[in-house]
Amino acid sequence: MTKFVPTASAMDALTTTALLVAVFLAGCPSWQRPVSMPPELTEAGVQARLGLAAAPHVPLAATSVRPGPGSRPSLTLALDASTAPEAAGFSLADAIAFAQHHSPRLQAARAAIERARGQEQVAFAPFLPEVDLLSQGGATSNNQGPGASGPTGFILPSGTPGTHSYVQTEVQFLWTVYDFGRRAGHYRQAAAREQIAELQLVRADQTVQFDVTAAYLHILLARASLRVQEEAIRQAEATLKDARARFEAGVADPDDVLRAEVHLSESRDAFVSAQEEELVALAQLNNVMGRPAALPLRVLDLQPPPPAARPSLEESLEMAAAQRPEIGFARHMVVAAQEGLVAARAGGLPRIFVRASTGRVDGAQVLTGWQAGAGLHLEVPLYTGGRLQGEIHTAAAEVAAAVADAQTLLDRISLEVTRAFRSEMAAGQRIELSRTAVTAAQENLRLVRVKYRNGNATPTDIVDAEAALTRSQQRLHSAIYSYLVALARLDYAMGRQ
Repeated sequence: MTKFVPTASAMDALTTTALLVAVFLAGCPSWQRPVSMPPELTEAGVQARLGLAAAPHVPLAATSVRPGPGSRPSLTLALDASTAPEAAGFSLADAIAFAQHHSPRLQAARAAIERARGQEQVAFAPFLPEVDLLSQGGATSNNQGPGASGPTGFILPSGTPGTHSYVQTEVQFLWTVYDFGRRAGHYRQAAAREQIAELQLVRADQTVQFDVTAAYLHILLARASLRVQEEAIRQAEATLKDARARFEAGVADPDDVLRAEVHLSESRDAFVSAQEEELVALAQLNNVMGRPAALPLRVLDLQPPPPAARPSLEESLEMAAAQRPEIGFARHMVVAAQEGLVAARAGGLPRIFVRASTGRVDGAQVLTGWQAGAGLHLEVPLYTGGRLQGEIHTAAAEVAAAVADAQTLLDRISLEVTRAFRSEMAAGQRIELSRTAVTAAQENLRLVRVKYRNGNATPTDIVDAEAALTRSQQRLHSAIYSYLVALARLDYAMGRQ
């Protein structure tokens, strides 16, 4: 039996191979290494975000805003000062400015722009040369070649028989000269997507402004309803007191007392509902501003805007066509889809590139020394199993879908502007009708009270007149704030700040 005795060079090659295997196995545990969790999502961060304490990245001190001159904070429900921090006061402008800096929706939109810029950089990289550092090592028997061919050419064996061991290190230069528009299509597609992300940020900012405005007005509406119900409770209590006194004097029926008690109970129930509506509206405003919903909040009274000439429906649609950011990114979506089709079609065309490298070969039983080589290459895909045809078909379908989505978007914008315009017109008419109703209800209550003092009306008549006045006042406040929301919605539909 012939005994194989490894040479020193073979031992070196085996040692190198064993070292590479050891390094590979040592790196395996890193595959299961847990990733670090952002502080906002740790247990403490989640508790801070959900609790009354401000989140670590949104200090409570930064949320406090001094009231502007001429502004006064509206009355709010009393909070337990021993457990709740001091409420921050915001005007509408302050609330919008705070939301623009802290809204998670806008932060995500800004991150989307950075992601699109990174993708554009990736798409531009193929236009530039690529430089790589390559290294390989191995060992073969006497009757085998000394390793695979590299960019610099084959590793040539020496004339001495024996086991071949080699180590080759080289620097490679690779540059695609021309690919018939494949890289250009991908790059222009990435650039269009970056424009889309920027326009989406603009619309997201407008959405946050509208959401803050609507939530702010909802608070003021709930607060106005609360004041109406407070006055209704005072009137109901006075009416019930007088009804009981008349019943004890024998000049009123038990039904009058019961009706007054029911009216007082309904007024108190409406007051509780108004309190709930205000607290929910405060939480909603906190949410759209990017603050924890449980934080206390004070809002300032809002002066209604002065009367101004509003655009017609045709002018509103024209403004929307010129200002809505979605129209711009719908166009860019079509451009991105078209560039994707260009890149897909170029995938079946040749690719011309330059490839050059230089390196050094060392080992045993091989020709050692420096190697170098360069060449101009032409690659032509002849058969890809239908992959190229599938990519072209997919890209063409994406172009058709982008065009259809753009038409759907235009129709939706037209609908939104039309609905907002009609709502604004109707809300303005409701204000005048509600004011007339309040004036009539106040006069009716005055006349009923005169009759009541003259003995020609009952406490039930007073209760009915007070209830009618409360309902008309609530409708008036609802009409006023609905009109303000309608104005904001129309501006939002037209793409205005």
